[in-house]
Amino acid sequence: MNNSNNDNQLALRSTNILIPHGFFSKKGGKSVGLYESLNCSYYVGDSSENVKANLDIIKNSLCSDNVESKIITPKQIHSNICIEVRKDSENGIECDAMVTKEKNIVIGVYTADCAPILFFDPVGEVIGVAHAGWRGAVGGVIESTVAKMLELGSNAQNIFVAIGPCIGKDSYEIDDDFKKNFSGSGDCFCIVNYRLHFDLSKFCLKKLIAAGIKDTNVEIIDVDTYANVSDYFSYRFANQNSNGVCGRQISAICLV
Repeated sequence: MNNSNNDNQLALRSTNILIPHGFFSKKGGKSVGLYESLNCSYYVGDSSENVKANLDIIKNSLCSDNVESKIITPKQIHSNICIEVRKDSENGIECDAMVTKEKNIVIGVYTADCAPILFFDPVGEVIGVAHAGWRGAVGGVIESTVAKMLELGSNAQNIFVAIGPCIGKDSYEIDDDFKKNFSGSGDCFCIVNYRLHFDLSKFCLKKLIAAGIKDTNVEIIDVDTYANVSDYFSYRFANQNSNGVCGRQISAICLV
């Protein structure tokens, strides 16, 4: 999987099977001002009308025009909660990960520095998506997503995963108190310009491997949202340089 410029039909690493998906940037939507333009979150102050229009853009880019489809996004709470999406599922359920076997349902999470993670099992025909900030990652959102896929018939060895654009280690300066939240993950910390930094993507990779995913089945999209604010929303950048208000880009996947 790779989608830094909103392509949506790309092959997963190590397989030639195509799956509609996208790590969408903040461009190409209807929102204005601080949310310009493809903000996909209802929960950051943007108008519901604009968010709905933006989500329709995402849905229509991933689903065929001649089939009935829908898009489901959660109300994210930095938890480890993963839900199964069914045909009658509605938007706004409090969780941070979703899985489904249903076709023509786009599932997506939104981020602005946290790591978006897409999952696909081409054998069991199960997809998943997770929002992994450091709290969710420490709390087990990755493990709960894999576990829920296994409940739906997946084998961990068959699951392909892509970790999308998020804050990079060169931008993620932290302090010693932050490090106390982690144990056994010292290699996810590094020194940049004499300051302590955290590698969120690497930490997510370690969690995926511990959950049974083959490392050769994981791709990391090496795009730093904080360092690329012309293309991506970054909460940390907005917080450090203005009032912290910004939109959220979406990462989404769909079985067809």
